[in-house]
Amino acid sequence: MPFGQLPVGNNPVPQHDPPYSNDVPVFSDVTILVIRYRTSFASISRLIPDVLEVEEEPLVTATQLKYGIAPAGPFTEFIHTVEAKYQGKSYDFCLSLIVDLEAALLAGREQNGFPKRLGRLSLTPSTTSKTTGHVERPIGQTFLQYGFEAKAKQIPPPKLDKPFLSLRVIPSPVAGAKASVKDLVPSGFEIKPAEVWEGVGELTFPEKCPRTEAVNKIEILRYESSMLAYGCDVILHPAKEVFPL
Repeated sequence: MPFGQLPVGNNPVPQHDPPYSNDVPVFSDVTILVIRYRTSFASISRLIPDVLEVEEEPLVTATQLKYGIAPAGPFTEFIHTVEAKYQGKSYDFCLSLIVDLEAALLAGREQNGFPKRLGRLSLTPSTTSKTTGHVERPIGQTFLQYGFEAKAKQIPPPKLDKPFLSLRVIPSPVAGAKASVKDLVPSGFEIKPAEVWEGVGELTFPEKCPRTEAVNKIEILRYESSMLAYGCDVILHPAKEVFPL
């Protein structure tokens, strides 16, 4: 019997038609809303791996991004992170990511460990009136609403870079066996905005929504700085190393 002729390489499956590229992803014309707040250790501790350190009142960031130009095409993304330390270095540990495009969902899950899922998102930015938006998951069920009022334009616009850390786990196909992959993956989110407004942000949760998402499970003690950025160029720099667990 003859063998196949497709060389097995390092691309994702199906290798005859990879769902995403291994190139460094570059985005432009990105609008970003960032809302930061403090939560209690008691309410968030069960969402944080036991190898990470956090403060007694950890800093949490809810970020909504509207990508105008992206390798997979335009899409919107919600990123929920908490500031944590691993081996003495601070990161934004990824609790949840929700996107509204399948290609964006596939990219980053396997190689970076980003906990991405599909949903429906909206972002209506404004510097003269209130910026609004929401996140649905499953589609049709809103679990998060947010608002932002711009107060002061930041001149020059600050950089908004983020050092991400994700938990990547790929279970073993053998029942009862240890995971095939289990590690922490650092990556760098480089953000160069053309315009940044500082202001007051707020998150609200519909009364009847189930408390299934991470953002719904933790309390808000007090808000910290919030900002709205326009015309951003964004690069997701890949990991230079991973931390096996």
